[in-house]
Amino acid sequence: MRAHGIIVALHTPLTPSGEIHEEALRDHLEWMVQSGIHGIFPCGTMGEGIALSDAQRKRVAEITVDQVKQRAFVMPQVTTNNTTGCIELSRHAKAAGADAISVIAPYFYPSDGPALDAFFSEIAASVPDVPVFLYNNPGRSASGISSSLVGKLVKKVKNIAGIKDSSKDLILFQEYVEVGGEGFACIIGTDGLVYPAMMVGGVGVVSAVANPFPELMVALYDAVIAKQYERARKLQLLVNQLRGVLKIGPYLAGYKEIMRLRGRQFPLDMKAPLRGLSEKETAEIHAAFESLPKAVFDPSLVK
Repeated sequence: MRAHGIIVALHTPLTPSGEIHEEALRDHLEWMVQSGIHGIFPCGTMGEGIALSDAQRKRVAEITVDQVKQRAFVMPQVTTNNTTGCIELSRHAKAAGADAISVIAPYFYPSDGPALDAFFSEIAASVPDVPVFLYNNPGRSASGISSSLVGKLVKKVKNIAGIKDSSKDLILFQEYVEVGGEGFACIIGTDGLVYPAMMVGGVGVVSAVANPFPELMVALYDAVIAKQYERARKLQLLVNQLRGVLKIGPYLAGYKEIMRLRGRQFPLDMKAPLRGLSEKETAEIHAAFESLPKAVFDPSLVK
């Protein structure tokens, strides 16, 4: 299986005590697969992965692989802020049956080029037969990944297979496409840039919006692949409008509320210290949801 298309940045349903809500997780995964999602990205930023314990992250990966049953590409985010912990999660992902792993530059402590080179090389060497996707997110980690480092790693590490880029820098993204060469999968990490990223050589997106609106994201990807560029442009504008609604309130909480508004039985609990919506924020997001264009819910209306 290969990484491409709409790869959902999977939300993690939680119980009020902060444990994994396994029934809700399986239900959400099944909805994603049935909606045509191409891949699953568990334990990332949108999945509260950094806030989960290692045991919880492992359990999410196990449930994801078991529920998906090779109907979509599974790529857990495995980084901790130390190499030993990252290797442990990487090896667990392999044992669980994941198709690949995603490794972000270590967070909190800044790392220069040689340190990042050693880090990514060591992680890849620990799982030599597993495709490794670099993950550039300088806004969340302490370091960015230069295109020159990517070019160097691709040449010397055989299982580095692609990169997820959440920098929102399309110039840098295109540099990744060029230095990666044929077969290197460049995946945008921002829903607002799917169309332009694919036009410069990207193969898909790790999508937060796909959690509550998988149909819209799949329609956008399909339109680009079919070279229906005017339709893709209009769908991208809808996605961008929707993102504004999803960002109401504290980080991530709006996404879970919209899931419930869409009729999904998805728990609203957050992993502390993240918090849920206040009454005022809930009312605001409900009003914004009611004002969304019909095409957000039925992408076939976009011609």
